[in-house]
This record gives sequence, C-alpha cells and structure tokens, in this order.
Amino acid sequence: AAAGTGDEKGMKNTMRLIGRYLTNNDKFAKTDALYRKVSLLNMLLIGIMVTCSAFVVIDIVLFQMYDAALVNAAGVVIALIALIYFRKTGRYKPVAYIAIATLILSLLVFFAITQNRHYNLIWMSMVPLFAYFLLKRNEARIVMLLFGGYMLYFVLSNMSHWTPAAFNAQAVFNILGAMSAQLFMVSYYEKTREEVWSELNGVILLLDESRNDLRLILDSSAEAIYGIDKEGNCTFCNKSCLEMLAYGHEEDLLGQNMHLRIHHTRKDGTAYPAQDCSIYRAFTRGERAHAEDEVFWRADGTSFAVEYFSYPKIKNGEIVGAVITFMDITQRKQREAEIRYLNCYDMLTGLQNRRCFEESRVKSDTPENLPLSLVVTDINWLKMTNDVFGHAVGDELIQKAGQILKKAGRPGDTIARVGGDEFVMLLPRTSREETEQILSQIKTQFANTRVAAIKCSVSVGSATKQSPGQSFDEIMLDAENAMYRDKTVNRKSENKQMLGAIVEALHTKHPNEKRHSTNTAEHCAAMGAAIQLSNAKMERLKQAAYLHDIGKLVLDESIMLKDGYSREEAAKIQQHPLYGYRILSLFDETLDIAEYVYSHHEKWDGSGHPKGLQGEQIPLMSRIIAIAEAYDRALHSEIRPVEDRAQAAVQFIKDGAGTRFDPQIAEIFVQTLERKADQ
Repeated sequence: AAAGTGDEKGMKNTMRLIGRYLTNNDKFAKTDALYRKVSLLNMLLIGIMVTCSAFVVIDIVLFQMYDAALVNAAGVVIALIALIYFRKTGRYKPVAYIAIATLILSLLVFFAITQNRHYNLIWMSMVPLFAYFLLKRNEARIVMLLFGGYMLYFVLSNMSHWTPAAFNAQAVFNILGAMSAQLFMVSYYEKTREEVWSELNGVILLLDESRNDLRLILDSSAEAIYGIDKEGNCTFCNKSCLEMLAYGHEEDLLGQNMHLRIHHTRKDGTAYPAQDCSIYRAFTRGERAHAEDEVFWRADGTSFAVEYFSYPKIKNGEIVGAVITFMDITQRKQREAEIRYLNCYDMLTGLQNRRCFEESRVKSDTPENLPLSLVVTDINWLKMTNDVFGHAVGDELIQKAGQILKKAGRPGDTIARVGGDEFVMLLPRTSREETEQILSQIKTQFANTRVAAIKCSVSVGSATKQSPGQSFDEIMLDAENAMYRDKTVNRKSENKQMLGAIVEALHTKHPNEKRHSTNTAEHCAAMGAAIQLSNAKMERLKQAAYLHDIGKLVLDESIMLKDGYSREEAAKIQQHPLYGYRILSLFDETLDIAEYVYSHHEKWDGSGHPKGLQGEQIPLMSRIIAIAEAYDRALHSEIRPVEDRAQAAVQFIKDGAGTRFDPQIAEIFVQTLERKADQ
C-alpha cells in the first residue's frame, strides 16, 4: 500500500513537472485563453526535434538518404531555436508561425526530394490539424489554401513521371508516424474538448450560483432596484421594487417600458415626457441622476414620493442601459413638512409664529403695499384662565382668539401669534379707517364669545405706515403702545365686567349659590354692625361674604349636585377657597379680600383647611364668614323639616363654638338672631 501510494505521488509529481514545462513554468494558467495552444505548441516543437533527430539517424544509417537527413537536421535546429525563444519571451504568435512553417517547408522539401516513393502525401493530413489548432481560423484557412494550391500544382506537374511506390521500411515508418500523429491529435482534441466542457460546466454552475447569490442580495435589500436597457425596458427588478410598486410578479415588469409604467406623470398631475425624464437623459449621456422631489406610480394608479439614483451600465465602453435604485420617502416627506410647519406655524392656532412673521413683514414692507397697517392684539385674562380653569381651557381661549382674527382677516393679510397671549395682523393696502373697522369687528366678536365661564376680552392697538420713509419698527412700537393704552384705559371696566361675568357664571352653573351668597352677606353685615366695624371694613366684609364661594365655579357640576362625596371628591371641593383666592387676586377691586375668602374654611381649633390655622391666626373677616355661611347652609338643609331648620341651625352654631367657630363671634351671632326673632 505504501509502495502504491509512493508511485501515485511520483506520477503526480511527474505530471505536474510536465505541465509546468508545457506552460513555460506556469506562465500561462488554465484560465488563460492560450493555455492549450501553448501546451500544443511546446509539444509540437519537442515532437519536431525528437522525430527529425531520429530520422537524421535513420536516413543516414538505414537508407543512406543524406539529403533527407539534412532536411531533418534543419528541422531540429529550427525547432530548437523556436523553443528556446518561446520559453524566454513567451511570445506565442511568432513561434506558432515558425512551427507551422517548419512543418510545411519540410514537407515541401521532402516532396521535392522523394516524390511519392515513400508515402509522404500521408503527412499532409497533419498540417491542417496543427494549423487550425495553433493559428487563428482565418489565418489557418489562408495558409492551408496556399499549401493546398501548391500541392495541387505539384501533383499535376509531376504525376506523369511517377511510378508505383514500393511498400518498404520507409513506407511503414511514414504510415506509422502519420497514424501516431493523427491519433495524438484526436486524443488531444478529445481531452481539450472534455476539459473545456468541464470548465464550462463549472463556470455555468458558478455563474448560476453567483446569479442566485446576487438575486438573494437584491431581494434582501430594503431599497428597490430595477434595471433597464437602452430602450428603457425593464431587464430585472428585485422584491422591494415589486412590493413598492404593488406588482405581484417580476414578469409583470420585465420587458415593459419603465417610464411609461411608473414615471409617466409628475406629482402635480401633468404628463412627464420621456425626453424630459432625468433618468432617461442621464443614462443616455453616461451620467448619474438623483432626485427626491418626484413620484413613482403604483400598479393600482396611486403615487408615492420617491428618492431615486440612476447609474448607467457600461459594457466594453458602450452604454447598454441603467440601474435605478429608489425608496418610498412618503413618511420622510411628511416629517419634513411637519418640521417646516412647526418652524413657521403655531401648532395651537395654525397661525404664523414670530419667526415666520418676521419674514412676512420684510416681504410685505414694500411701497406697493402702502398704506400698510399693523394690528396688535393681547388676550385679557389668559393667566387667570390658566391658573383657575387649567391650561386646556386657556388653550381653548387662545384657539378662539385665533379663529376670530382669521375671520376678521382678508386674503393677503398676515396673521401671527407672536407670544403666549399676543397676536399681530399685517394688513397690506389698508388705511387707518379700514383698520378701525377691523378693530371694531374684532372687539365685537370677542365680546360675544365665551370659553368656560370666561367672557373673552382683548386689548387692541393699531398703527399705519403711510410713506416709504417711515420705519416699520416705529409702526410696530406705535401699535404696541396703542394696545397698552387700550388695556390701561379699559382695565377698570374690564375688571368689573369680568368679575361680574364670573359671578354670573357661578350662579348660572349652581343656582343655589346666588341665594347662599346673598344670605351670607346679610348675616355678615348683621355681625359687622354688632361688633361695630367701620364702614370701609363693613363693605369689604359684605363683598368677601358675597364672593366667598366664587372658587366653586371651577368644580365639576356633577360633584356639586351630590349629597355625599368620596375622599377624592371631598379633596377637590376643599380646593375651592384656593381657586377663589386666585380669581380675586387678579382684580384690583378684590385683591384685599382674597385672603378672607382663602381662610373662610379654617376652624378655631386648627382642624380646618387649607392652612390649618387656629384661633386668632384666622382673619376676623374669615371667622365671621365661616359662621354666617355655615348657618345659612344649615338653615336650608333638606335633611330636616322646614319648621325645625331655624332652631337646628342656631343649635349647630352653638355646638361649634370653641371648636369650629370663634366662640365670641358665635355668641354675638346667636344673640343677634335671638334679638331679630324677638322683634
């Protein structure tokens, strides 16, 4: 076994050495187009050297044909020189011509020397084989045409002198040599054909595998890809392309003109001629194309925003088509549009923001737009709305303001929200008189609009640019100053109207609260008189008593109508003094009574809310209001018969003295009630 393995190894080494020799020390690899021709050329030159050397000896020793021996010797020398030259330079073409020329010239000389006596015509069958293997097809045809023409001439010119050839040793040598050479050529051809076919099959398999891998890569790509030929017809498309274009099978697109299928119409609906298509124009010029502001059309007739890249396909220096990759960028376009919108527009109102307004004012500040009027609007009571009713109601108030200004505006006007509660209107070609009419319309609309319990109110100011020389910044300042003047002049009346609107809203929302507020104020006035309060303090006490439950406006109506409360609902109700304090603190007329309202649910023993004050820490006015409003609640409680309510209410105050109520004020209040009953 070991010996057999060694023999096989030796055979492999021998074959490898022979292969290296025949390929000029591996200078020509199997993948080289000249690989088999080089091997055959080396074998031919070696064969000429060996055969001719043998026949030099045979011609001299056996046949005493010295002229034939000289021809063979010349063949050996020429083959040796060609072989050495070929192995040093690797230049195939001149050596191939030398080898074929040596064969032909040797035959011609032999024919001239021996005529047909030794069957030299048989060697003619070898020349075409080597010629067609070693030379190019057309060159081999020319060589064989010339050689055949000469042989025809030779035969015709000499056949009259020929005699039958003897079948002797020379004839046998020639026949065997010719047969061996033809057998070698047939074997070499078969081996070459098998190797070529084997390599071709390998290349086909490799090509199929590469094609499958390429297809897998293409179908795994998130980008859509398709190819077109020079006519714009589809040559391939990947899975993402079919999905984005809503086609079911690749056959639906193969061979179809892709421009007519998916790129025939612009996003505005106008036709998109092929000659204007950037993909078509770019690949016909061998250029790349890129676009992200166009649309492709799906199989169902819908379109989508697309970004595409087109690259020309170039083969042998010639443009044969293009490869296009694209992505559906609909969502990206939407996000970009949202970003652009946010950069220029207020999300709450849909109006321009300050940044966008600054750009608009520059564009509008031209002589053609004169007179150019500016209106500045400021929402009153927005802070109170946010603090008391919450930011959701405040946002609604802002939205209402934006709607009113939009309605007052005209085509070509610019309306912007430039601050939390501040709006501006830019009115091109609008006189002062026309602006005043717009201001009047705005105020009327606001006066007739309510949000929650808030009667909408605005302060407005305007200014008009009459000539190009006026500074727009000065016009802006004049409009703002006019707005602030309007706010200052109307502040007192606005405060009174707003406070009245809030009280009215409370009484409308909770009808019993009006009666309760009025009664509480009357009881407080009686106690104030009993303890001899000054007129000023008496007025503040009555006002605080009347407004002590104004914070209940914020509470949900469903809670107010209940007889019993959950812990969470009770916690919400206990917040109404805080809401009342916030509301009253916003008005100059009620600022000094806000603290009394805030503390009217504090208890003498410190168990009240919201601060847990006790004793004389509680303001006197708050202690009085606490007794008066508790008495009125008890007096109108529906849990007792009407005839028992008065006595029960008085008893409630007596029982709470020293714990819930100030004992001295409680005693004075009871005495006041008793004196009133005796009258």
